Amino acid sequence: MSKSNLTRVKIEEALERILQGHPKIVPSSQKLSVKAVEEEAGLGSGSVYYYPELVSRIKEHTLKTQKKSQNNSLYEEKISSLQKKLKNEKRLKEKYRFEVIELKSQLSSMASQHNQLALIIQQYQFKINELEHLDKVHRIENKDR
Repeated sequence: MSKSNLTRVKIEEALERILQGHPKIVPSSQKLSVKAVEEEAGLGSGSVYYYPELVSRIKEHTLKTQKKSQNNSLYEEKISSLQKKLKNEKRLKEKYRFEVIELKSQLSSMASQHNQLALIIQQYQFKINELEHLDKVHRIENKDR
């Protein structure tokens, strides 16, 4: 194998190790870049640029990762927004639950007062009828005298 082919193989192996998350030299937390692949392959700075198809593969993977990262970021923002809405809805639900309890209590109290007032009205109507009847009786008695 020629030196050029050996270098290409080293670069390809280094790229695969990084993509699989099992690099030997660079930290696995390091982002994929031409420099990271060169370090992982044990090559000097700029060595990868002699292989434009490998550089384009590296950049392709980098762009895919960035797009995924952007999509994840958008999803995280949406999730965060929805979580805030959910929290607010739960707060409102609890507030309205207490309002319903209070209003039911008021309704019960008002119904009780209504019944008491209806009973009092009925009693007064009965007394009015008695007094009217007595008044008629007194008029009749007074006419007879």
